[in-house]
Amino acid sequence: MLSLVEALASLSLKLVEADSLALVEALSLALVDADSLALVEADSLALVEADSLALVDADSLALVDADSLALVDADSLALVDALSLALVEADSLALVEADSLALVEADSLALVDADSLALVEALSLALVDADSLALVDADSLALVEADSLALVDADSLALVDADSLALVDADSLALVEALSLALVEADSLALVEADSLALVDADSLAEVEALSLALVEADSLADVLALWLAEVEADSLADVDALWLALVEADSLADVLALVEADSLAEVDAL
Repeated sequence: MLSLVEALASLSLKLVEADSLALVEALSLALVDADSLALVEADSLALVEADSLALVDADSLALVDADSLALVDADSLALVDALSLALVEADSLALVEADSLALVEADSLALVDADSLALVEALSLALVDADSLALVDADSLALVEADSLALVDADSLALVDADSLALVDADSLALVEALSLALVEADSLALVEADSLALVDADSLAEVEALSLALVEADSLADVLALWLAEVEADSLADVDALWLALVEADSLADVLALVEADSLAEVDAL
């Protein structure tokens, strides 16, 4: 800007000097042509010319300065406007870029958040489904195992009941057969003893009475066993122990009867 002002100022000075030279030449020619003019007039003209030149120089410089200042002001304003516009554009671009970047980041974050939330929800649903399936499987297995155990227990109890009833029936039949044989033998022995009552003495009579009592007890025991067998078949396995006790007692009674029979036969043989 300063170089421009200096160039304008030098140009103005050159124009003023050129005008001044033209005026001087014209005045010189006028002085040459007007030889009759007095030296006073020449001096006055010279002074007037000098004053005029001074005024012209002052006016020219003032005009040049005013024009230069106007140009400088115009250029400065143009530069200021250009700089302001550039700054405004730069600020606007920066703001637009910042806003765009913020919007892009916000959209990206929103998308990322949405995707993350969707993934989390999907994973949560998958975990919930897996846990539900695991619980359902565990419950199903527990129910199946419980049902299987219940069926096994029921089958085992049924088999045990059947086996126990079969054993009870077999033992009962064996016991009934043994008791029947004992009763037959006892009845036969009673007939023999009835025929030989007249031959035996008081001791033999006592033994016969004891044998009769044993026979009565055997008959009563047979009735009791018959009733007990009916109760066993109705009550299933609850009275198994009582059955075994009765069997033991029956075996003991059979042994007693066998001993009595042997003694009686020995006495009969002795008679």
